[in-house]
Amino acid sequence: MEQFVTALSETFNLVLASSSTAILSAVGLFLLLLTAMMAYLAVKSKPDELSTFVKVSLFVCLFGGMLFSASGPALALFYVSQNPIKTKSVDKSFDDLTTNARVDYVVRLIAYDPVAHPELSIDRLKRLGPSQQEFSFVADYNELRGYTVREALEKIGASYTPGQYVSAIIFPLKTRLYPANARGLIQIVSEVEGRGAIDLKDRFFSDPGKLDKDQVKDIKNHEIWTYKLDNFKDLYPRYCKLAQAYFCGAFASRDMVGGLYPDWHPLGFSQKNPPADPCQIAQQDFCEFTDWKQARAKWHATFGSRAFLIANLEIEHIPGRMLFYFDDPDRNVIPDIGAR
Repeated sequence: MEQFVTALSETFNLVLASSSTAILSAVGLFLLLLTAMMAYLAVKSKPDELSTFVKVSLFVCLFGGMLFSASGPALALFYVSQNPIKTKSVDKSFDDLTTNARVDYVVRLIAYDPVAHPELSIDRLKRLGPSQQEFSFVADYNELRGYTVREALEKIGASYTPGQYVSAIIFPLKTRLYPANARGLIQIVSEVEGRGAIDLKDRFFSDPGKLDKDQVKDIKNHEIWTYKLDNFKDLYPRYCKLAQAYFCGAFASRDMVGGLYPDWHPLGFSQKNPPADPCQIAQQDFCEFTDWKQARAKWHATFGSRAFLIANLEIEHIPGRMLFYFDDPDRNVIPDIGAR
C-alpha cells in the first residue's frame, strides 16, 4: 500500500512539473466533474424527462474526461522516458539563490581540448583548479543534474568549442563553501590576502579603510544565514562596489581566486550569454538590486546557476568524490548519482 501511495505521489508530481500535462489533467478533471453533475441530474430525472442534449453531453464529458485525464500522466511519462533524470527548473534554482538554500553536493566541470591540453583529462587532474589558485569555482550538483553536459557548461558560464571533452568532479560537501556573491568574493579576497604571501602594496586591501569596523566584523562571519542577501542588504551596495573594483582591477591575488570571468554576477550566479565587458557597465547598473522580484524579472532569462567558491582541493583527498569524463557533451548527460 505504501509503495502504491509513493508511486501515485511521484506520478502526481510528474504531471504538475509540466504546464502541458497539468493542463490536460485539469481539463480531464473538469470534464469528469461535469459528468458527475449530469449523472446526478440523470438519476434524479425520469427517463422521458431527460433531453437528448443531456444524454449526449454526458457521454461526451465522460469520454473526454477519461481521455484527457489519462493523457496528462501518459504525456508526463513520455517526457520522463525521453530524459529519465528529473532536472531542476530555472525558477527553483533562482528560488534557491534568494534563500541561499543549503548545498549537499558540488560539481566542477572543466572543458578542454584533448589534443592541446591532455593534462586536463580526468585521470591526470591533481586539483579542482590550476595549481596557483587557492579557491576555485564550483556549482550545485543538483542544479545541473540531468542536463546535457553542454547545457551544464552554458549554465555555469563556461565556454565550449565543438570537439572538446569535459572532465567532471562531483563530491559531497565536507568543507567550507562560499556563495560567490559580492560578500563571498570580498571574504575570499580578504582571506587570501591576509595569509601574507602577497606584498602589502600589491593587495586589494592595502588600504584598511576600504572596510569599516562593522564590515570587517561581518565578513568574518561564515554562518550560512549570513550569505542570504536579505541579511546584508544594507551592506550589499558597498560590497558590490568593492567587488566590481576587484573584478575590473589587476591585483596579485586575482590568480589565486578562481576564474573571475564575464559570466560572474555579484548576486552570486553565473550568467548565460554574459556581457562582453562587464567593466564597461556603470556601477549603478552593475550593482542594481531593489528586491528579488525585480531581480528575477531582470535576470531570469540569463540566469545560469548559482556560483560558489571552495578551497582548491587535491582531488585524491576529496572524500566521496566521483570522477567522470565526457567525450560527447552534446549528448552526454550529467548523471544522477542518487544524491538529493
